Amino acid sequence: MNIKKMTVKLMVMWISIYVVAGITALLFELGPLKGIVVTDAKTAYILQVIGVLASLALIPLALRGFKKMVDRLDEKEYPEEKIEKIYMTCSMLRIEAFFLVIEFGVILYYMLGDTIGLYIAAIGAICSMFAIPTKAGIEHETGFYD
Repeated sequence: MNIKKMTVKLMVMWISIYVVAGITALLFELGPLKGIVVTDAKTAYILQVIGVLASLALIPLALRGFKKMVDRLDEKEYPEEKIEKIYMTCSMLRIEAFFLVIEFGVILYYMLGDTIGLYIAAIGAICSMFAIPTKAGIEHETGFYD
């Protein structure tokens, strides 16, 4: 198991959350998405509720749910390849959950012209800081050391 490669892959994916959110913001500010706004009050309300509920569901799942799935993988006596596959899958799902919350928050901010989207994106960004993929974290969770 090459922990350094795993760390690099996961870190690239984690950083890409913010790159894509920045590109989305630029597209709304300068590009082809400029001027796309939801004006219907019912639609705006439904989008706000979806954003809040998605963040309430995905953030705890990403922080604790996936952690519980990979806790003590080394004690389950799986082969190294299976442990690596399980860990990478769970970590990618965790990163994807943060991506969905942050990206939806950015899109809500620009489409609704309301700060609730910024709140959702900011909460997702702050919580994603607790899931930064590090070599020490991977070693601790998998039980393998480089």
